Amino acid sequence: MSKDVVQGNRRKFPRKSFRKTISFIAQGNAEVVDAVEIGEGGISFKSSHELKPEQKMIVNFFLPDGDFFSVKTTLKNVQNTSQNFIYGVSFDEVSIALKRQIRAYVARTLMN
Repeated sequence: MSKDVVQGNRRKFPRKSFRKTISFIAQGNAEVVDAVEIGEGGISFKSSHELKPEQKMIVNFFLPDGDFFSVKTTLKNVQNTSQNFIYGVSFDEVSIALKRQIRAYVARTLMN
């Protein structure tokens, strides 16, 4: 989600913890994984598979109290932990409906 970086650790869009199961398709392979964070600019998730920087993929997820989304993304950030990789992807094409629902989710969860 580095596309959202403005300066240092400041981001263009706020992000919020997103502990949900999502799936992605990359290079013809599909995987169900655990998401980490979400914001209007992208989503991050954990995976044991090694992916290539700038790789294109499709990410599929439901927003709580929202709709199902299937979004084209680009891999922007990789963190290698001892157990897996944490990938940050930026949304390539974001519908108005997705932006609104992510914004509402982030606002709702920030207030709790």
